[in-house]
Amino acid sequence: MSNIKPFDPRIPQEEVSRLFRKLRDTRLPEFPIVPDAKDDYGPSLEWISKLKNYWQEKYSWNEAQEKISEWHHFTTEIEDLKVHFIHERARTRRKEAIPLLLVHGWPGTFYEFQNVMQPLLEPDDESTPVFDLVVPSLPGFCWSQGPPRGWTLQDTARIYDVLMKRLGYHSYVAQAGDWGHWVVRELGSGRYHACKAVHTNMCPGAPPKSYKMNKKEQAAMDRAKWWMGEHLSEGHMGYAIEMRTRPQTIGVAFNDNPVGIMMFIGEKYDELADPTMGTATLDKEDYVNDVCTTLSLYFFTPPSIMTSMLCYYNNVRHEAYAEFNAKEENLIRVPLGVSTFPYDAFPVPKAGAETTATNLKFFKERDHGGHFACMETPMEMVADLREFFGEFYVASL
Repeated sequence: MSNIKPFDPRIPQEEVSRLFRKLRDTRLPEFPIVPDAKDDYGPSLEWISKLKNYWQEKYSWNEAQEKISEWHHFTTEIEDLKVHFIHERARTRRKEAIPLLLVHGWPGTFYEFQNVMQPLLEPDDESTPVFDLVVPSLPGFCWSQGPPRGWTLQDTARIYDVLMKRLGYHSYVAQAGDWGHWVVRELGSGRYHACKAVHTNMCPGAPPKSYKMNKKEQAAMDRAKWWMGEHLSEGHMGYAIEMRTRPQTIGVAFNDNPVGIMMFIGEKYDELADPTMGTATLDKEDYVNDVCTTLSLYFFTPPSIMTSMLCYYNNVRHEAYAEFNAKEENLIRVPLGVSTFPYDAFPVPKAGAETTATNLKFFKERDHGGHFACMETPMEMVADLREFFGEFYVASL
């Protein structure tokens, strides 16, 4: 434990003032790219103005800073990389606590778990599973050091297994969505014996060709097709193409540009959130605050907007997700739980999830929610994690 150091996440006031000064000094276009653009070419100017004005005029970084600072932050060095993480022990029944590793993706940060942490640490019901939580920043994100050339999510899994053992956990479970999915997939491959079960809210997998999908399952696959597009027409993949080809070009462009960060990251919180819940439309204030905190964290932790892009440069391409996950060496072999949400980028049918694992034990299709499940639907995620890990962590010991 001697090589684990407490970390102060507070941002100097001069940097906070600078952010909001730059926001106020940035002019948005007066007119869209074409008169009837709406959201065909990217988020609408109405949506963009709404988010910028909220961030600039109504959002309080000081309130977010208080929330962030309530948690215990640390850094440690593993394989010459500085890793930032939050470590919180269960508030009650500590001997029963299930050690849970929570792994974010892009454009998320550790903060996307803010809304699920307290109920996992301190449930109201004494019969409900309770957790110890470890919430790291991926290499290159926030205060975690950027990785070297060629670093993959499988490499991240390796150092996170070291992290969990360094914290004294010789058995644990893991949860993730987005790029974090491939970290927990590797941890659940059977190559890391301490990882006993994994849960994911994004599990790309294609059903067998002979499988007859029902209406709901077909809608899920249509959603993935809408997101990724057809060959030579990559739909909403422009952001990914740039990051997996020229990340330093756009990384430098965004590094000190809050509105640039807002556009590049904010686009995802528009396209991949559930509009029926008021999240994609920015009508849910808690969600907008969480988005603004995420944007602020990228601005306050340079060069993380650039180094975070290496996830795209070094790992599997979107159109190969299902094929990669179905390969024998990539199958999840520990008990797997999947929660799927209709407005995710890839709301997988159960038959698709089954092709990516040998031991699918839990599958739940939620009726609302999107890609950012722990931000949009935190209570549903808490319920699913309690149900799945409460059964299968104990059964795996």
